Amino acid sequence: MNRRLPLLIDLLFCIVLMPFMIYLLPLDRWLENNTGFVVLLFGWLFLVYLINRNVCVPFFFKDKRHVLCSLAIFFLMVLLTYALSTYQLDFPREHFRHPRLELGMNKARFKMNQQAVWFLFMVVSSFSLAVGLLNELFRQSMEKQLIEFEKKKAELALYKAQINPHFLFNTLNTLYGLLLMGSDRTIQAFTDFIGLMKYMYANGVKDKVSLETELEYIRQYIELQKHRLNELTHVSFSCLLSEADKQLEIAPMLLITFVENAFKHGVSSRSENHIYIRAEVENKQLLFQVENPLVQKLGNQPRKGIGLENCRKRLELLYAGKYQLTEEKSEHTFKIILQIKLAE
Repeated sequence: MNRRLPLLIDLLFCIVLMPFMIYLLPLDRWLENNTGFVVLLFGWLFLVYLINRNVCVPFFFKDKRHVLCSLAIFFLMVLLTYALSTYQLDFPREHFRHPRLELGMNKARFKMNQQAVWFLFMVVSSFSLAVGLLNELFRQSMEKQLIEFEKKKAELALYKAQINPHFLFNTLNTLYGLLLMGSDRTIQAFTDFIGLMKYMYANGVKDKVSLETELEYIRQYIELQKHRLNELTHVSFSCLLSEADKQLEIAPMLLITFVENAFKHGVSSRSENHIYIRAEVENKQLLFQVENPLVQKLGNQPRKGIGLENCRKRLELLYAGKYQLTEEKSEHTFKIILQIKLAE
């Protein structure tokens, strides 16, 4: 529809505006003895419309040189219109007893015809400049939106590219720890890791995946992490989803960042600790909660990594105005609550 809009406006000019102006003028009297002039005049008016809409207005929004060129073109059109307005139309001679009456009538006709030409020029120029202005503003708006879209697309691609190394670094650390300990769970851990890699490369490049698929990926990640945990760490993962909720779509590898963060900062080999992960959907809104202990001493917290920061940026790009991310931090626990509207 947007591409057809200029064509529709041109048709409106040809079918509505021009016939209306013709109706206001004594065209029947003009055509009788001045057919060539009438054709020339209306051909010129169409040319004025096209030049104003496609040349003068676009040039006016460019650099200074183009602005001067636009003004020069318009001034030239005014001069040519003036030349047309001075054309002496031929009319059947009328017999007057006094030559002065005939001379006065000719002057009146000339003035009326001159005013008609300028009236047509002003109406066409006003309409074409208004159409050109609206068309240019619309074009600039679309261009700005396209640039913004491409910018967000590039930013999103960058954040997604940073997720994979972040995930690999954390997971390879887990596998390396199992190798050092000589754990009998190393082979199973590598099997789980391969499954996660398959998911990452099959779905990581997609815009959306089903919520069921994404939560299953999180479950597999949790199982992989359990291979390096001792009996002091307890992980609870619960999902409350109906069959319809499972088919809702979400951006891939979005929730995993919060789970990674819980295992990174909430696991201790010296004291008992619990990690709670919960996902539920109500009215097509996902509520995802992750709670973990803070095993580091207060005042000695590590600096925030790229994982959470990237996740925030992805949320803003993908779900602007449709999500709420809340952090609750106390002396001993850290809880993050994410609410996302997955469908209207």
